[in-house]
Amino acid sequence: MKTIKTANYIKISKTQKEKKDFFYKRLNNHIKQVKNFAKKIVDKYPEYKKLLDQVKNHDDSKFKEPELTPYIELTWAKKEGKNSSTKEMNDATEYHVKHNSHHPEYHVKDKEDISIDAENRDKLNKCVDVNGMDDISIAEMIADWQAVSEELKTNTAREWYNDTKDVRWSFSKKQEKLIDKLLKVFEDN
Repeated sequence: MKTIKTANYIKISKTQKEKKDFFYKRLNNHIKQVKNFAKKIVDKYPEYKKLLDQVKNHDDSKFKEPELTPYIELTWAKKEGKNSSTKEMNDATEYHVKHNSHHPEYHVKDKEDISIDAENRDKLNKCVDVNGMDDISIAEMIADWQAVSEELKTNTAREWYNDTKDVRWSFSKKQEKLIDKLLKVFEDN
């Protein structure tokens, strides 16, 4: 395998560079989409204008460790259609959701209640109560869900919500109404 020198004179394989480049392209596109969807929310509901400030830093933690390297590998594995569940990737995902306010797990009082299952990194071991999640973070979450939905084309943001509500997360009735209202921004065209 061919190696190249980076600006820091660190030798990396061509494949590693390709993985890293693919990750940055994919993540930057995702962030751009989240910002576009946040703008759509604010255009319809100007009372959420603080959302535009909050999404300026959307997923910034993925650009540095302990998330960067595992997310590069996770993104590449998904591109290749391979199993992406490793302890390192699960640890990075757990770290990410605990440190980013657009994820419901960030708002859980006892962070020890959050444990990403190593066999299925997208499922928690138990349903967690996220009643403390604020409206702006909920709006960012919806923009994030919409971006992922459009990227993966596996289900809609509404389907994702219906599949995870009261299974992965427990929202208050007020939060459920807000989520429903914000999801309709992308359904009422």
